[in-house]
Amino acid sequence: MIKTKSSKSILSKNFGLTFVDNQDILTLKDVYIARVPEKLNYASTLSKLKNSSLIEIAEPNYIQEKVSGNPNDPYFSAQWHLPKVGAPATWGKIEKSKKHVVVAVLDSGVDIKHPDLSGQLLPGYNVMTKTNNVTDSVGHGTAVAGTIAAKINNRIGTIGVNPYAKILPIKVGNDRIAVSDSIKGIYYAISKGADIINMSYGGTSYSELEFDALLSAASKGITVVAASGNDGRYVNFPAAYPTVLSVGSTNQKNQVSGFSSSGPLLDVVAPGEKIITLGTNNRYVEANGTSFAAPIVSGLASFIKSVSPNMPPHGIEYLLEKGATNLAAKPNIWSSKAGYGLVNSVKTFQTELPNLKGDIGDIRSKAKSISVNKKYTNKYDLPLDSDWYKLKVTKTTKVKVELSGVPNMDGIIWFDKFSNGKATMETLYNKGGLGKGESFTKTLKAGTYYFQVMEINNHWSTSSYSFKVTKLDTTPPAAPKVNSINNKSTKLTGKAEKGAKLTLKKGSKVIATGKATSKSTFSLKIPKQKKGTILYLIATDAAGNKSKATKITVKK
Repeated sequence: MIKTKSSKSILSKNFGLTFVDNQDILTLKDVYIARVPEKLNYASTLSKLKNSSLIEIAEPNYIQEKVSGNPNDPYFSAQWHLPKVGAPATWGKIEKSKKHVVVAVLDSGVDIKHPDLSGQLLPGYNVMTKTNNVTDSVGHGTAVAGTIAAKINNRIGTIGVNPYAKILPIKVGNDRIAVSDSIKGIYYAISKGADIINMSYGGTSYSELEFDALLSAASKGITVVAASGNDGRYVNFPAAYPTVLSVGSTNQKNQVSGFSSSGPLLDVVAPGEKIITLGTNNRYVEANGTSFAAPIVSGLASFIKSVSPNMPPHGIEYLLEKGATNLAAKPNIWSSKAGYGLVNSVKTFQTELPNLKGDIGDIRSKAKSISVNKKYTNKYDLPLDSDWYKLKVTKTTKVKVELSGVPNMDGIIWFDKFSNGKATMETLYNKGGLGKGESFTKTLKAGTYYFQVMEINNHWSTSSYSFKVTKLDTTPPAAPKVNSINNKSTKLTGKAEKGAKLTLKKGSKVIATGKATSKSTFSLKIPKQKKGTILYLIATDAAGNKSKATKITVKK
């Protein structure tokens, strides 16, 4: 649909369009309906139309569907979380999808006889007994599975966020879960081709082996979602791992739950209080905790996977985060309390991935060659985004490396020298913290050096950062020239390199500091000194180079 004052012939000539169904009621409003020929790319043509000065508005002629009645599941009206995250508005789209997504639920098992899971379950696996017995003796896994995919329109119970998904139940424990069993569950889910993995459990300890398993899942295109934790403190593991989508909890008023763990590693929040879901033995229960916020996000992630089977995990995460209802003070800003906000399926499906044209290479082999004394700008475009820069040095050079701060982001720099396929001098610079930058100085000998810039919490931002490597002066300033002082003097004067920092010492003790003026003069206030006292004055330039010390003897 196009709104324009220009004639159809001009638009046909300029953009190759065919005009159809142009009724009087629309043309009176300068609105026309045009078809994009199959030989043209629809998306690029639409982009050209939107950016044309001839056109006021250009947008797709979307298809809207009639609204059917409410599902016949009796507890649907009590499931406040479903409309809150926009799930019912998306069911029609997912129902018609040929792709039924598999969500692996790593948990306490599942009640395979529950009628609201009839037809929703794939054959499960118990990693502890190495059998298919996934009997749920505690009910937690059943509640999680029901939150994701309880059957719709079967005249009983509840509805899952995505009732068209399939649940792969993997029993990894009961009340407690050993990390080793969690790892087994991850690899089993990978082996069975799961699309999504839900982990509604956590602890405070990092496991390199568990992280390796999750990296393997990500490499296979599996989106992993985990509960942030219920201790009201920092995000637990596995939610805290960088490739995992961590989920906190909210109540019906869009307030973050008091028990919801948060902090720098939090990604999004979802309803986690008074969630009506499945219990064992054909029962229904009211559940609370981030354990039930996570499966809501798993359900929404499975929506995206249904319509975009090739969407990578970082793309799914971005769409969920960008489409979330922001709960921070300012829009489109991440916060430590609510992450990117409350997930919303409708807004997510109206969101597009960022344009990565001009993005810096995210692997070493695609590093951008840079020059000293030149500023470069880019963004943390997506979760797990990193930008590689390459600097070739022909002779020993002292440099200052600077990365600017971005609001609510924690940018870091990985630095190394690379030659003959090996990295040396490997150093991670991470002192700034949220919203602050990083900087360091380094003396580089001839060779090729790499700088990898990333956001340590794997968050993204619409704001740009700047990166610059500045060549520094390596010539030390001349020793300061001083005027003589006596035992009654309270001021030391003289000349030094302009702008240099001056440090006056008595033995190892600093007794005065100051700075040389633009005219290379200085004046330092000093305490009176006894006759014969020996003082030393040092000048330090902007590059950090220090002069030789000037010896000063106090006279009578």
